[in-house]
Amino acid sequence: MKKKTIVFTGGGTLGHVMPNLYLIDELKQDYDIFYIGSNGIEKEAASKVADFFPIPAIKLERGKILKNLKIPFVLVNSIFKAKKILKNIQPDVIFSKGGYVALPVCLAAKMLKIPIIAHESDYSFGLANKIILKVCHTMCVNFKNLEGKNKKIIYTGPIFSKDFENSANAKQNNKRTFTPSLNLDKDKPTILFVGGSLGSKKINDCIFPIVKDLIKNFNIIHLTGKGNNTLKSHDNYNSFETSNDMVDLYNLADFVVGRSGAGVSAECFYMRLPMLLIPLENKASRGDQLLNANYYKNLGVAEILHEADLTPTSLLAALKSFNKNLPKFKAAYKSQPHINGKQKIIELIKKC
Repeated sequence: MKKKTIVFTGGGTLGHVMPNLYLIDELKQDYDIFYIGSNGIEKEAASKVADFFPIPAIKLERGKILKNLKIPFVLVNSIFKAKKILKNIQPDVIFSKGGYVALPVCLAAKMLKIPIIAHESDYSFGLANKIILKVCHTMCVNFKNLEGKNKKIIYTGPIFSKDFENSANAKQNNKRTFTPSLNLDKDKPTILFVGGSLGSKKINDCIFPIVKDLIKNFNIIHLTGKGNNTLKSHDNYNSFETSNDMVDLYNLADFVVGRSGAGVSAECFYMRLPMLLIPLENKASRGDQLLNANYYKNLGVAEILHEADLTPTSLLAALKSFNKNLPKFKAAYKSQPHINGKQKIIELIKKC
């Protein structure tokens, strides 16, 4: 009997790619899996686990009018190429994690009458998912209060791997192990700095000058982002561009500092980690990070340091203050449900 076929799409950041990979890991034994994306970050990650088909894609650049004039022409070309690929594959369903590369795939799928299940991680819909909502069968969301705003929207929660599930359970039982390859002092709290898959130069530039002050009181694990500068590891400071062992790093951390992109903040919430969030300002994004940050702050598990107020001095002061209030943030997690939307989404895919 021929296996059913699923096409995954989504890219631009690891937040759009990793949930797809977690689903693929669960479905690959029973389904033929394909992935359509750009030649960006998703190609490197997804081509290892699925047959990958690249298409051209272009991102909306806020404030760059001339560059954005190319978008209609690239989009038409992308839809044409996606449609050709889908005709050849003949999938039973599309799963879209969003991002600008997912839009032409979903529009092509709609033309071919292929059902689409999509997922939005942010508190506010991105431009691509606003359009995809009109053509999809179901839109899954991370936040329960978004459910019901449209009959297609279903609350599932975020998507996590088995490693996250196992590690979250271990952390709840206070089973914490220190990785020998890291330079850590067991008697000091550990801060994990994460600027997202692409990093944050602004945050990095505020950390580097205060490293000597930080290591007096903390262990530091600093992910600077791909292609960004790192400092040599010394004392209890550890610096890397990226890591393939995020679950282990979360398990080591006492709290996390970084942007409030949907992926990292959802992971921290799942791992019960207090968050000091520094959201991108509205000029650099559509405002989604600030909405995400306010959501977690209102739950009592996070605090916000606005980028406009960010300096090495203000960051150091905020870290010391945040550390003093850790018991308060950890206590707030006790009333929060522990949700992994993976199985619910798999059932939706199977039904489609």
